[in-house]
Amino acid sequence: MSVNNLLIWMSARGEGSWQQFRAAVEEFHVESSASEEDGETGENTTSSDLPVYQALCLGFQRLGHVEFFSAGTDKDWRVAPPALAAIRQGEQWIGIACGARSPGLYQRLCEAKGQVSWETLQVPGMSDRIRVLASHLEELRAAAESNGFNVQESAPLALLAAIPPVDDPGSRVSSEPPTGPGWTIEKFSTSTLRWCKAERRDFDVVQSGLFRFRMGYQRFHLLRWRGRTFRVPVQVGKFAVLRRARRRALFAYDAQQSVLSVPAICRPPFLIERALVLCSGLLPRFDQASSLLEYTDVPWEVARLAAQLLHQEVQRQ
Repeated sequence: MSVNNLLIWMSARGEGSWQQFRAAVEEFHVESSASEEDGETGENTTSSDLPVYQALCLGFQRLGHVEFFSAGTDKDWRVAPPALAAIRQGEQWIGIACGARSPGLYQRLCEAKGQVSWETLQVPGMSDRIRVLASHLEELRAAAESNGFNVQESAPLALLAAIPPVDDPGSRVSSEPPTGPGWTIEKFSTSTLRWCKAERRDFDVVQSGLFRFRMGYQRFHLLRWRGRTFRVPVQVGKFAVLRRARRRALFAYDAQQSVLSVPAICRPPFLIERALVLCSGLLPRFDQASSLLEYTDVPWEVARLAAQLLHQEVQRQ
């Protein structure tokens, strides 16, 4: 229950600093079973915090509960307003509870009456998943309004529809590589899907490629594109160079189980992954045997649109 308590505490504060977040994690004795299986730590390239803080931060963001390091604010995090991410699955509508939570929420849900049902699921490493099930969208809206939630209809598709393709010029910023000695340089291999050791001269002469500069806890991901250098979110950079290398068959879809699989090192960029997570309200499973991330309860149209944004094909099984 410690992750639930952490989310309730953050909801009560509304926003705060990274130091306050760290102190709360320690106060509530939160332990996370989540991990960054691909070894990346998201877009915060200079973080020196322990993995538990990073895992919780990314988990809250992927589930739509909290936004961290938002632009245009002097705060390091802000809790999202309470909302139901609604999606139609079969003959029923399902709403995934996102955003702020209050101590009395569970009691209100248990006492709720009407044409809907509520269910909670305890999952290690994340706050409880709360789902609302209804036969009609109007019933879902009525239940949400009576409990202080907004409703986003067809949330995963709506989110994906607002995201530009992965190679959109707006996703990269002109930049220069770090200077000075001591930097470890690696290049992302589109053939082996691994980071390989590189030299500075490799970076200077290559026309296209994704490079990682590391020193201590600092990481900078730089995309060489037509001879120019850009700073990019690491997962955006990976799929950009994968497209250029015409490697397009990384996604697999189990139509019977509604599971979308992708190599862990090629997990989708942040907002696309949030859309996939909101289909089930669960973080992806990591299959150690295959090194795949598995997103559950993903409708085919969501899987297909996510792949299109990444210029990938989906192998439907």
